[in-house]
Amino acid sequence: MSGDVLKKSDLCDECFKTSKPNESGALATALQAGCRYCGGEPYTGSGHSLTGLSGPMSLSFMCKSCAEEYFGFLRLKMPDFGSDTLTKEQAAKLAKYDKATIFTEAEEHMKKWVAERDSQ
Repeated sequence: MSGDVLKKSDLCDECFKTSKPNESGALATALQAGCRYCGGEPYTGSGHSLTGLSGPMSLSFMCKSCAEEYFGFLRLKMPDFGSDTLTKEQAAKLAKYDKATIFTEAEEHMKKWVAERDSQ
């Protein structure tokens, strides 16, 4: 993104690797690792910081079931999170949440959820 303008490029794999070698390596590594919680088939990806909102971001993926659980947990903690249309009031409400704490709780929840799911 440049300012508020999203720039889109449609490159084949080879051109992407040539034009952005660092990004393409990180993408390949994240895809091969699979879901960041259970190692399952990648479904959705995003930047992710293991140290909350203040740490360095790295690319990671989640499988479909982990993504549904993760985002469901976030919506429980922040009801307007992920809304397609966000009013100024909703944005102001979201800004007041302690996001670092909520994302830390989400990480702990996911580890426990995956362990319980896998033990059944």
